[in-house]
Amino acid sequence: EKMGFEFYATKGTAEFMAANGIEAEVLNWPLENKEPNALSYISDGKIDLVINIPKDIEKEELDNDYLIRRKAVDLNIPLITNLQLAKRFVEAIHKTSLEALKIKSWREYV
Repeated sequence: EKMGFEFYATKGTAEFMAANGIEAEVLNWPLENKEPNALSYISDGKIDLVINIPKDIEKEELDNDYLIRRKAVDLNIPLITNLQLAKRFVEAIHKTSLEALKIKSWREYV
């Protein structure tokens, strides 16, 4: 189902997404120093949410993941680093249309 989101992912994640029917523009890892690059897209404001869940403990992947997470935090971009939370977030977005979301003050929730 098309929801109007644009997805960006590094190579391995983009391949996983494609295998599950989701298109994503492939971005290079930060340490690859070539464009399009994940850090450039984050810095340029093209990314509104970062989901970064390390899949192994290889130094290069951990370094790349750290750079992506650090840049997101530095620029106040929402960051999800937990697989269960990412799943729940996707489920919630899928169940609720953007039009149905209403902006409320914090006090309206407490």
